[in-house]
Amino acid sequence: MINQVFNAVGTGHDQLMNLVPLPGRITILPVKKYAPIPIPTGLPFTAMFNPENWDQNESYEYDEVIADGEHKGKQVFKHVKSSELSFELLLDGTGASGEKREVTKLIYDLRKTVGFNGDEHRPNKLFIIWGYFIFHGVITTMDVTYTLFRANGTPLRAKVSLSFKEDTDSVTQVLESDLQSADLTHVRTMRSGERLDQICKAIYGSPRFQLEVARANQLTTFRQELTGKTIQLPPLEK
Repeated sequence: MINQVFNAVGTGHDQLMNLVPLPGRITILPVKKYAPIPIPTGLPFTAMFNPENWDQNESYEYDEVIADGEHKGKQVFKHVKSSELSFELLLDGTGASGEKREVTKLIYDLRKTVGFNGDEHRPNKLFIIWGYFIFHGVITTMDVTYTLFRANGTPLRAKVSLSFKEDTDSVTQVLESDLQSADLTHVRTMRSGERLDQICKAIYGSPRFQLEVARANQLTTFRQELTGKTIQLPPLEK
């Protein structure tokens, strides 16, 4: 989804990917805003190892309407709830992988990336990027399990379970909106060969609304050349 946002604004996607130090590894990037151009607010956190799973869920909210005398209801769509993402990272300080890191420092860096931002008075807005996957949201949980220690008690290995909830700002919401509902006013630039009846069928589900659309756009005939013309498609009356 966020790929669509950056493609819509042109250079935003390239700007984002230029901020990823190692494109092959999962990266968490704190930003001031998501779109149209991401502005970093701190250093990115790059995982030592990619997670085994990337668990992302999306749920839909409905109101159930049951008519008098009926035992089954009709589901009336309300909205798509913010999606959630979770995965687990392994942090290793033994050097067995060929990359020796200090686990305590890694945990500190991760908390600084995902956690509370004093300047913004809230946890950081984040991009979580792993190859094709790009998620924008905020941290909801961070659970650390230490599994190996030095003799002095400092950790040598840890598993970090992270959960995030999708977040947007006003610009992102506008860019991501599908705007395909017949309840909304649409503006369409007509392409070569397109006809009003085809556009009405795509937006309203029926070509019979072309007369109303023609009237709204002060068109005198359906045979008028429309290529390149901006057409307003008004909302249907309830």
